[in-house]
Amino acid sequence: MRSDPRRRGALLILLTITSLLATACGGGNDDNAESKVVPASAGMSELVVAAKKEGKVTVYSAQDLTALNNLAKAFEAKYPGIDVNTVRGVDGDLGVKVETEFNTGKGIADMYVSASLSWVKPQAEAKRFLAPTGPELTGKGDYDAKKYVHEGNYFETNSAVLTFGWNTKLYPKGLTDYTGLLDPSLKGGKIGVIEPTAPSIVDFYLWLEEKYGAGFVKKLAAQKPRIYPSSLPMGEALTSGEIAAGSFVAPITLEPAKKKGAPVDYRMAPNGAWGARYYGMVLESAPHPNAGQLFANFMVTAEGQKLITPSAGSVLPGIPGTVITNDKVRVQDPAKLTPDAVAAYQKKWKSLFQ
Repeated sequence: MRSDPRRRGALLILLTITSLLATACGGGNDDNAESKVVPASAGMSELVVAAKKEGKVTVYSAQDLTALNNLAKAFEAKYPGIDVNTVRGVDGDLGVKVETEFNTGKGIADMYVSASLSWVKPQAEAKRFLAPTGPELTGKGDYDAKKYVHEGNYFETNSAVLTFGWNTKLYPKGLTDYTGLLDPSLKGGKIGVIEPTAPSIVDFYLWLEEKYGAGFVKKLAAQKPRIYPSSLPMGEALTSGEIAAGSFVAPITLEPAKKKGAPVDYRMAPNGAWGARYYGMVLESAPHPNAGQLFANFMVTAEGQKLITPSAGSVLPGIPGTVITNDKVRVQDPAKLTPDAVAAYQKKWKSLFQ
């Protein structure tokens, strides 16, 4: 029996429409961000053209918000036509958002910057990050790609340096080391501490115990301090006088306030300050992968480092205002920061502080 030519024509039209819809919805290889990325061999000019065609980049980051926004503003000025959306949060929250985007295939972030190496490494092993393509990150600039770009396509962008600080009006004698936080006069809500919501913060408490003894954190808890979710609100509380001293404040945020006359000061511990290296990744789920690659490259240039690293750690030497370079900042030990180990420490911490 011969088929009806009208039915064959209708079927052909239906198949054509289905194919077009699949393409429009991002079906096939178009869903793969890697297939859209301009290769490193193409050069910077082609990367810029491709990034401008995308017109937008979304960055999730645990970095200082002011510095991050300054970086975004400079990027937009350098590459007009590309809008930057910065989403600042703590590692614990942002990591969950990124994993959700991986698992659902609905990417929002193009680049993510995290200080939690114990999260980064497993994701790198799962091949969740795109290979860097910008000239700095591929060894064609001042950035030491051999040292700072790691297997699995994640790379060091800078580091946060955290220390203790005090309100000069409420605690005029000041602090010279973390042990000063145990001053009885600071007991009862006058000290700020950070909740260890992420592996990087657990590492900070492990560092305190290594430097000042296993019982130091317990003694700190006995001071009945106020608890903060990150260094930013703790620094604001110190500036406003809500607390007299803080155990986890960032010079990058206190220094500008101090220059404007705020009654705050800080010091580095005599036996070394704690810092967390930041690791950047262009995500496989990126909807704007070329813009993500371009932003990542800009972040590690000298121009980018001046903006993202004041009073912090830089991946380039000789950047004005930086405290140290990344190679002098503590590297977290993922073996001590496994999910089970982190959960166990968080439980221990809560039993002490709450």
